[in-house]
Amino acid sequence: MYRVVELGHVISAPFAGEILAHLGFEVIKVEPIQGDPSRRDDVMGDSMFVFNNRGKKSIAIDLKSNKGKEVFLKLIKESHVLIENLSPYTMEKLGFDEKTLFSVNPNLVYCSIKGYPKGKYENLPAFGTIIESISGIMDANGKARLPASITDMNTSTYCVITILHALLMRKPGHYRVNIVQADAVWLGYYLIAYEEFGKVFEGGKDELPFWAPYELFRSREGEEFYLAVNDDPKFSRLCKLLGLEELLKDERFRTNSDRVKNRKELHELLQDKFTKMKLDDIVNLLSKNDIPVAKMNKLQEVVNAGFIEWEKRYNSNTLIPKLPLPGSLDNKKEPSLGENTVEILGELGYNEEEIKIMIKENVIR
Repeated sequence: MYRVVELGHVISAPFAGEILAHLGFEVIKVEPIQGDPSRRDDVMGDSMFVFNNRGKKSIAIDLKSNKGKEVFLKLIKESHVLIENLSPYTMEKLGFDEKTLFSVNPNLVYCSIKGYPKGKYENLPAFGTIIESISGIMDANGKARLPASITDMNTSTYCVITILHALLMRKPGHYRVNIVQADAVWLGYYLIAYEEFGKVFEGGKDELPFWAPYELFRSREGEEFYLAVNDDPKFSRLCKLLGLEELLKDERFRTNSDRVKNRKELHELLQDKFTKMKLDDIVNLLSKNDIPVAKMNKLQEVVNAGFIEWEKRYNSNTLIPKLPLPGSLDNKKEPSLGENTVEILGELGYNEEEIKIMIKENVIR
């Protein structure tokens, strides 16, 4: 089994470690004596910690102490992967520069998650929402932040892909994944469209800015649903199914480009028809005829939704969405702070007396 050392906090490194734990890796979470700050929050409770840390082991070490550094390097020697998302140069300040780490373990796959590339911008604050602001994601999203911690978790996924690549290709070394780069990749074809055609797509709306009708509508009951028409054949079928064949002869709606330019008028005409129809009838009619449509569920309705795979929190009925990967974290426990410290130190060759001294000196918890 591959052993992963996760030296991180809050989201990006912990979620990368969680993905690897889900895939069957042994993940050892190295925490400071006071613990990962996401263990406790006066609004979220332990929700963030639970989601990102099930199925891991926890060892709590004071890495600023000489003995703590020794323990960490022994752990690195016996591991395959190291993930960290500490502030720039924190690893070096702790004495864990590349030379030191690879002298201990030449085969180590070491992946750092940072906010920005090395150089001019590397010390800018790397909170997810700050990076959404600077990367253009927030502007593209109508000046709204993304929900949850999507920016960080996206970068976690790239971190895991990098690690799997390095292990599969047998290429140990130090890799770096930057959060701002992961955000820029999301905007890829938007940026190309701007550079080549000068087009800037306005965000922050339910409508997709380059296809129409591709937006929310309301049924007779006032229920919202999303209609997604991305080509002329679908638009033609839609009009015929709704008895609106006259729209096919209207120059304002002849092509997708025309429909995008005249979206407001088209929306009003379609909405007038949908106002007379029940939601179930709309969804059934359009779905049977290969026109993408779905009810817009509120967050409260997604909990227990049958189309999502769920796992249970350890010793609880709380549902957690399963990662869409092989393996499972169902009913797996998130570790208490330092829960596995003594066990891991024993595996590293420390005897009972040495462990007692480290506990007394507050080197470990």
